[in-house]
Amino acid sequence: MEMIEHWNIKPLSLPKANEYLEDLNDLRYSYSGLFAEVNPFFFINEACQLLANSVKLFESGYFDCAFYSIRQAIELSLSGLYLFSNPGKIKGWKNLENGFELRTIVPELKVGKEEFSEVKELFSDFFERIEKEKKLMNKYVHKQGYKSLYYHYNSFNAYERPERITSLTKDFETILHDTITAVALYRLVIDPYPVLMLDDDIVTRMPDLMAESFSRDFVEKYISDEYVERYKESKIYKGYYDYFKALPAQNEAVYALIHWQIFERKDYNLIKEQHELLSLHDMEAVDLFMLSPKIGSIIIDGCINYSSETKLKDTSLVIGEAYYSEIFKNQKDHNVAYKGDYISRFPLNDSMTYIIHCALLSEEEIEKTSGLCDQYTKLFISANEYIKGMANKIGV
Repeated sequence: MEMIEHWNIKPLSLPKANEYLEDLNDLRYSYSGLFAEVNPFFFINEACQLLANSVKLFESGYFDCAFYSIRQAIELSLSGLYLFSNPGKIKGWKNLENGFELRTIVPELKVGKEEFSEVKELFSDFFERIEKEKKLMNKYVHKQGYKSLYYHYNSFNAYERPERITSLTKDFETILHDTITAVALYRLVIDPYPVLMLDDDIVTRMPDLMAESFSRDFVEKYISDEYVERYKESKIYKGYYDYFKALPAQNEAVYALIHWQIFERKDYNLIKEQHELLSLHDMEAVDLFMLSPKIGSIIIDGCINYSSETKLKDTSLVIGEAYYSEIFKNQKDHNVAYKGDYISRFPLNDSMTYIIHCALLSEEEIEKTSGLCDQYTKLFISANEYIKGMANKIGV
C-alpha cells in the first residue's frame, strides 16, 4: 500500500467555501411566484446545486470534476431558459431526445427570447470574458495541458507544488465567481424581481408576492451597482417598474398588513383609507380583529396567519390544517383551551378560520363572528364566480 500512496486524491484548501455556499442560497431563493408551463426556477435551483457540488468537489481534491460541474451549471441555466421560452419542447427534453445541446439552443434563444438577447447585449463585455474563461475551464475538463493532470499537483516529485495549487485555486475561484454572476443574469431574464425589489419605493407599491430580492451583499459581490444600472435599461425591467410605479404607495399600516400580516387596532382608520389595496383575506382578518380586543391571532385555512397587538401566552405558530383539526377532535368549536389561551374555529369559504384569543369569547362575540364569516363566504363565492366567468370569456 505504501508504494501507491501517491495515487490518493489530496484535499484542496478553499477558505471561502462556506461563503460561496451562502451566496448560492441567495441566488436559489430568488424564486418568484411565476406561473408558466415550464418552471424556469427548477433549472436555476439545479444550477445552484451544481455550483455547490463544484465547491465540495474542489475541496475534496476532484478539481476536474469541479470544473465540469460548473460547466453543467451554465448549460442547465440556458436549457431552463430555452424550455421556458419554448414550452412545447419540454416533452422531447423529458424523453431524452436530441436537439438540446448548447450549439442548438443558444442560437434559438438569441432569436426567440428577446429578454435573453437584450441581457447578452447589455452585458456583452462580461459574456465575452466568461467565454474566455469557459475555454480555460474546458482545458481542465478535457485534460489538455499538464496543469489539467492530477500528477501535476499530487505526484511525490511535483516541484513548486504550492505555487501550482495556488494557480489552480485562482482559476477555479475566478470561473466559479463569474459563473455565479452568469446564472444570476440568466435569472434576471425570467423577471426583474431580484433587482426591482431593491427599490424601497417600488416595494411599498407591490402586493404580497412570492418573490425575494438579491441581498445587497450579493449584488455587491457578483453583479455590481454598475451592472444593476445597466439592467435597469432593459425592456423587461422598465415594463415591471412602470407597472408598479403607477400603483399607489401603501401607508405603513397597510404595508404591514399586506406583507407581514400584522395589524394594530389603533391603525384601523389608516387601513380604511386604503381598503381598496387589501385582499379579501386581509379584509376578513381586519374585520374579525375589530370584533373583539381579545383576539390575538387569526389563522386562515391553517396556513395564513395574521397577528394583532393583543398579547398571547404563546406566540409560536404551527402551519397545517391537520394540526388545528386535531385540536378540535371531540371538542366543541369555541373556547377550547390552547397553550394558556383559547382557540375557536369558524367555517368560511369551504375551510376553517381559526381564532386564538386571550380570554373566553362571549356568546354575543361568537354570534357576531359567525355572521361575519358567513358574509365573507358569500363574498368569496361571488369573487370566484366572477373569476371563472372572466376565464371562460378569454378561453382559459
